[in-house]
Amino acid sequence: MAFSLSPLHQDLSCPICYEVYNDPVVPSCGHSFCRTCLQRSWTLSSERECPICRRCSSREDPPPDLALRKACESYLQQKKEEGSRSQDVLCFLHSEKLSMFCVDDEKLVCGKCVTQYHQNHSFCSINKAAKPHKETIQANLRSLVEKLKMFKNAKNIRDKAAAHIKSQFQQTEKQIQEEFKKLHQFLKTEEKVRLFDLRQEEEEMSQNIKMAIDKLDNQIKDISIRITETQNKLNNDALLMQDFKITRTRSQYTFPVPQPNSGALIDVAKHLGNLSYRVGEMMKNFFPIYPVVLDPNTANSSLSISADLSSVSTSTENLQIPDNPGRFSVYKGVLGSEGFSSGTHSWVVEVGDSEDWVVGVAEESVNRKEEIGAVPENGFYCIWRKDNNIFAGMGKIIIPLTAKRFCVTLDWGKGRVIFSNYDTNKALHTFKCTFKKKMYPYFYNTSKKPLKILPLQVSNRAKI
Repeated sequence: MAFSLSPLHQDLSCPICYEVYNDPVVPSCGHSFCRTCLQRSWTLSSERECPICRRCSSREDPPPDLALRKACESYLQQKKEEGSRSQDVLCFLHSEKLSMFCVDDEKLVCGKCVTQYHQNHSFCSINKAAKPHKETIQANLRSLVEKLKMFKNAKNIRDKAAAHIKSQFQQTEKQIQEEFKKLHQFLKTEEKVRLFDLRQEEEEMSQNIKMAIDKLDNQIKDISIRITETQNKLNNDALLMQDFKITRTRSQYTFPVPQPNSGALIDVAKHLGNLSYRVGEMMKNFFPIYPVVLDPNTANSSLSISADLSSVSTSTENLQIPDNPGRFSVYKGVLGSEGFSSGTHSWVVEVGDSEDWVVGVAEESVNRKEEIGAVPENGFYCIWRKDNNIFAGMGKIIIPLTAKRFCVTLDWGKGRVIFSNYDTNKALHTFKCTFKKKMYPYFYNTSKKPLKILPLQVSNRAKI
């Protein structure tokens, strides 16, 4: 909202900063400025020119304007006193300062109010009346301050979430583009291979048919000559009988008439039949399919998830990831992106050289904000490695450290979680429970060496 300054305020304002003069000085031209404003102006222009008249000052350090300084100080003191007086609360009836509190009527009063409307009432000071209310308001104020902190913290979390969403978008967009680049390259390569095979077959077929046509042309030419020779000799008995045997032989053609060759055409069905399906099947072998995909939104902020969401390790960087209700905040866990509430599901995990890991399944409702044991009592059905031993449940040692790949099978309907050594197909441990909640694949890793979910082609080999 625009407002105008009083004439006196304008007269006492520096023409550079438009504030009341602070330590005013006078260069040789006679205009006045704040000392810091004039020095800043001279520093920027590299010349000791007056900002108003542009005359050069002969004085490097202009003298103070003492009269102007005193006028400014008096003006500022006056404004301060006026401001203090303006805080007094006045009686709307008598325009006098409200100086007492009427206990009987519970209201502020001035001296005239007392004599006119509050005779024989009890009074107290405003400070005394305000004390119990101030305590209540101060308590409310403290609550407001705490609320402000909480709301600022909530906003900070939202700000981090907004930045993370942007980062997720950029990373995911890049990964999608890279994946489709691979797909496009695969399709281009496969297209070239199939067109090459088609071209090879066309060239072979064309060469064969050309050779057959050339042979037929020669045979037609030979038969035509024989016909002409025979007709000529039939018109001349002497020529006919001169070499009868040769004429008789030449008048005969014993080579069989060529029949159409059924294999002489391009096998179109071989090249086009179910082409899209067959290429799609090849892509399944070329591009891995994982039975479990990790959910980065549940991963502890210290974990690093691979670009294809198939492996997890401890990050070497300090990741700035916002917290959310589904994220494991204390321990280094992550869930699969899909939970199961029916059927049988199996996947293979390669633990490799990781020295501290947990693998199994977890209920959807497990506590993700406190450090708890990965045991059935807490909703976890897992095997885990600790101190050079591999355990199940509450601490039963189940297998030697030589095992590196484990098959995890969840049979939700029968209430079983089965662990087996994938390389030896040996059963290791089975949890039995009546499942009532959705179950998710669960992974925990404190090592920079990753836990890897193996592709479906491998997982399908695992025997349940």
